[in-house]
Amino acid sequence: MPDYLYDVLVARRESCFALASVAGMRIRWLVLGLGVVALLTPGLVITGARLLEPPGGRWIRLVSFTPHAIVLYTLALLLLMLTLAAGRGAWRRTSALTCVLVVPLLALHLYWVSSLYVGQRQALDGQGQPFTVMSANLSIGDADPAQVVELAVEHEVDVVVLLEITKDAEAGLREAGLQEAFPHVAGTAAWGVTGTMVFSTRALSEVTALDTKFEGFSMRVLMPGRTIDLVAVHPVRPLEDAREWQADHATIRHAAVAARGPTLVVGDLNATLDHQPMRELDGRGFQDAAALVNSGWQPTWPASGEVSIFGIRVPSMLQIDHVMVDDAFGVVDTEAVSIRGTDHRAVFATLAVR
Repeated sequence: MPDYLYDVLVARRESCFALASVAGMRIRWLVLGLGVVALLTPGLVITGARLLEPPGGRWIRLVSFTPHAIVLYTLALLLLMLTLAAGRGAWRRTSALTCVLVVPLLALHLYWVSSLYVGQRQALDGQGQPFTVMSANLSIGDADPAQVVELAVEHEVDVVVLLEITKDAEAGLREAGLQEAFPHVAGTAAWGVTGTMVFSTRALSEVTALDTKFEGFSMRVLMPGRTIDLVAVHPVRPLEDAREWQADHATIRHAAVAARGPTLVVGDLNATLDHQPMRELDGRGFQDAAALVNSGWQPTWPASGEVSIFGIRVPSMLQIDHVMVDDAFGVVDTEAVSIRGTDHRAVFATLAVR
């Protein structure tokens, strides 16, 4: 083969290798860019929903995922930092500009969730009356009644608030010994998701039904030398235009503010601390017990392993069951515990009545 022809073939081969290398690099950057877009798009939608709070159930439910945007923004930032370190030209400039957008958004979401970790922990002077409350959604009565009673007794609970309690579930709980441990009872069991009952070691008085779609009650818990107001609630989920959800929360808020003594709002509120009704309740002096004691993020729905999508078990993701307290209470500890048969984790809060 003539030397000049050999040189041409070598040059063409090297040119092909160079083109292939450039094409491969462009594909890698393209995949990286698409990954960033795939992470930022849902993150931005969640942030927009949290900031703007558009009407409608879908937007309200989307706000529930506000803490999860931290993961999306963090992963996007890692990919952008990789591009900044290895990229050149337009890729690097675009990455730098995107970082300028992502960093404050990540900081904003960290700020929103920070109250669960670095809030003002309530100092207890040891003089408050101890008081423990439990809230559990029984998932249309399917929760294991024996485990419900066992957990309530084990945690030395004073008041148990049970949601979605059916007639069959009530019978099972009584058979498991709930009423022997908690002889004072208020509320009613009902078909489906509407039933709400309160079981207490302390006497209950002035039980009043709330005007909510699902049953809710306000009542007084008679303790030695002190009376506590309890609002046991289960507002509807934010479906369609979410007007019923908003109306239920307004009713709950009114009942809480109208109470005369140290007041608790306890139950499945179908809302996270990022939702406007919860922030309004906070503005009226009611704070989440887990946030006050810096318990960290304690998601209550779905209970691990109880919900599956396409055969994949969904981990606990949303903190929608709460114990909300006014400033008459100090908080010792909170805990979320799974119960067999229900898709909600039970919430326990150990308090001290000042």
